Amino acid sequence: MPRNTVRLTSEHHGEPITLRGTTGSANLDRCVRDTLETFATAFPNRIRACYMDGSHVDRTSLHTSDLDLTIVFGDWFEDEKERARAEELARRCAGSSEVALDSDVIAESDLSHGVPPMLKLASRLLYGDDVLADLPLLEIEEWTRDRMHAAYWLVVNVFHRPPVVRLSLGYPDPDSEFFGYDNRSLRGADGVEFPSTRNLVRVTGWMATALVAFVAREYVPSKRRCHELYRLHVGDGWSSLLEEVYTVCRGRWSYLIPPEPSDQEQLRASCARTLAFENHFMMRYRDFLLPELRSGVDQALWLQGRVPFDDAEVYVALVALASTTDEPLRTKAR
Repeated sequence: MPRNTVRLTSEHHGEPITLRGTTGSANLDRCVRDTLETFATAFPNRIRACYMDGSHVDRTSLHTSDLDLTIVFGDWFEDEKERARAEELARRCAGSSEVALDSDVIAESDLSHGVPPMLKLASRLLYGDDVLADLPLLEIEEWTRDRMHAAYWLVVNVFHRPPVVRLSLGYPDPDSEFFGYDNRSLRGADGVEFPSTRNLVRVTGWMATALVAFVAREYVPSKRRCHELYRLHVGDGWSSLLEEVYTVCRGRWSYLIPPEPSDQEQLRASCARTLAFENHFMMRYRDFLLPELRSGVDQALWLQGRVPFDDAEVYVALVALASTTDEPLRTKAR
């Protein structure tokens, strides 16, 4: 019995989970049912739907790919405690799952103002009611805001950079062979963990997705199409790097560090170029951030209170905003 399975009890108030769709794998289908049974036991009558997105939908998955699930709660979360309990349960399921599992939890009310494109345009219903059918796609302005701020957060935190952002950024680990871009471990079937390029692929993809939205006002519905849409809609000098990271690091090497010295040299060259792309993104993010701050956008202010951008114009914008409100200026020391 998989480690994350919870046997149904009378508290479940229903029949065993029956999937409406399939992942294409009996093993992954079993993981989905186990996860949903765990949620249904912990939150009786609250789970409205479950969708799968990512590479398992478009048949580009690898043996190292995550199973990406979105579990939709009916109506709204009763309070922030229920939301926190659901998010913690998702983390526990991921930690005990025998497959690489990444589960998001969200309430119907959170989607009422717009559904993210990966979920709206490139997901598959596995369980429950198709609650997305009648909901609108997230407006491009909101999608741009979400992706630009998320990519900024990711660049800093995934690679454990200092929490005060100063340009130019440095390598995550300048003394390591791949400059620290191999800092995420994958677990093999035997339980042994080994370094991978998952974070390299993830961060470059998120930055590219954000820039497609910011520069061209276009959506990227899936990882598979990210580098293609970047070349089509942005088409700058970084297109070749993005294509190489996706097609080689992910496609040819399956996120693993290649054993051949010539391949390792190719990977090292890609990692070396990545820093310049990160700094390019940060400059474009600064262009995006300044009007966000001048308009008092909550998400921008929240981020600047936690991961401040050490820039003179950003600081002036924050001071000007603080002078018009009763809120104190909360940024870390410059």
